[in-house]
Amino acid sequence: MRKALLIIVLSLFVCLRAFPQDKKPLITLDNLQLNTRVDFTLDYHLGHDTVASTTDHGFAGKYLVVALDGNIGSKFSYHLRQRINAPNVGFAKTFFQGTDWAYLNWHFTDNLFLSAGKQVVAIGGWEYDTNPIDIYYGTEFWNTVCSYEVGASLNFKDNTGKNHVLFQVCNSPFINSAMQSMYAYNLMWYGNFGIFKTTYSANIIEYQPGKYINYIALGNKLQFKGVEMYLDVINRASFKQEHFFGQDITAIFGIGVDIGKKWIVFAKAGYDFNQAQLPSTEAYDQYVVPGKKVDFESLGFEFYPLVDRSLRLHLCGSHTSVDGESKFQGNIGLTWKVDLLNVLKK
Repeated sequence: MRKALLIIVLSLFVCLRAFPQDKKPLITLDNLQLNTRVDFTLDYHLGHDTVASTTDHGFAGKYLVVALDGNIGSKFSYHLRQRINAPNVGFAKTFFQGTDWAYLNWHFTDNLFLSAGKQVVAIGGWEYDTNPIDIYYGTEFWNTVCSYEVGASLNFKDNTGKNHVLFQVCNSPFINSAMQSMYAYNLMWYGNFGIFKTTYSANIIEYQPGKYINYIALGNKLQFKGVEMYLDVINRASFKQEHFFGQDITAIFGIGVDIGKKWIVFAKAGYDFNQAQLPSTEAYDQYVVPGKKVDFESLGFEFYPLVDRSLRLHLCGSHTSVDGESKFQGNIGLTWKVDLLNVLKK
């Protein structure tokens, strides 16, 4: 499969190069990237009572990802991101499960377009929206949520570029087999107001046939020169719950500060809990299960030796408490992001 994907990408590039220089090709390839990350991780689990403490460590290839984007004529654009190293979370261990997204946009006007294919499930929050290759420690929700499903969305962007609203219908991220007749209905708003940016959503997701859970996700970001911070709050609730708000929550705070041109120092903390129901009852929330309580704090830095920041070294550590039990983790890794389109052009 890896060889087949490489052959397809190279064939597409050769075809595009074959067009005469004085004519605009019908199909354009505007972005082609290979992103890779490898880590060395050390975990220390602190034992309690008669449970002995344990230490685990080792090297791992975290991500090997190909991404490409382009246009077909003046009305269509295509987008693909494929993980080569491992299949994505899903019910079938197939090559397509390793596809984060593969969708086509049909632009009716400059403001309105329809998107169809495998897409990101439109859930708000900046942690959720961050490229996974750039996350070292995530919340319980981020670690368990299935973020990519097949569906369609209708998108509207205003002339100012400050507002992007979309309505999406897709397969429920809780499906465990094809043709399961379970769906998610997602309303999303991206706001861009200078230093303040938003990614808000309201979601109704089928977790069993005819049974729904609601998400209200509020992602808030402040972005100054050299400083970026965000606060996400996600409220999850079944319509069967006695109290709709504050019983099943994920909250995340993150901050990054540029130190000169080559260094970023960052910190992040997250908290998940579900007190909406007893652990022994049917779980409305399939990701942060009833009775779960998880918090973590992390601190680290990134070093970029090259001006274009295509090469990154990171070193960070975290403390995680899961239902009162502690884990300490240290992580060092290397990430490189190669613009293959520029390389092939040369």
